[in-house]
Amino acid sequence: MKKLIVTLILASLNASALDMTYIFGGITPHIQRPTGANARPLCNELSQGSGVIYNELHSLRINYDYDWSTGLLVGENSYCEPIWGVTQSYNLYRNRYLEFNATVGFYHFDEDGFDFSEGAYFSRIGSFYFVPIAGVEANISLYKSRDFQISFMNLITPVITNHAIGVTFNY
Repeated sequence: MKKLIVTLILASLNASALDMTYIFGGITPHIQRPTGANARPLCNELSQGSGVIYNELHSLRINYDYDWSTGLLVGENSYCEPIWGVTQSYNLYRNRYLEFNATVGFYHFDEDGFDFSEGAYFSRIGSFYFVPIAGVEANISLYKSRDFQISFMNLITPVITNHAIGVTFNY
């Protein structure tokens, strides 16, 4: 997990200008929660039975060509199982305080011992299990200077939303 982040940082240092965003944390409200006798309970619920969880997330994005960004992510899913993935974002709208991005990607999880209960959205190609990501990010700037920004990052998909903090460095 840490090796992926270090690799992305080192790759970005080869660029003529460094423009990257580190995203961490993750509050994920679940509209549909697993139910039934065999359903696995969600991990790290903020309030028992609420379906709102804290899931560890670390993502490093390289921002380029002003409108595009590519990122790696590592962390855990709603069942505290490790995940890793990639994202690609395109900026649809930006002003000083608000930004909308179209975001696609996926995250992979280890299928061994995973209970595919109700509410588990996934895809499979051969033995590679993953959750597709397709949605819109609505990011709100909390603090902004010329070379530094802190944002409240909100990924909204048809299935789930995730809310995190993003720190952007422009050098």
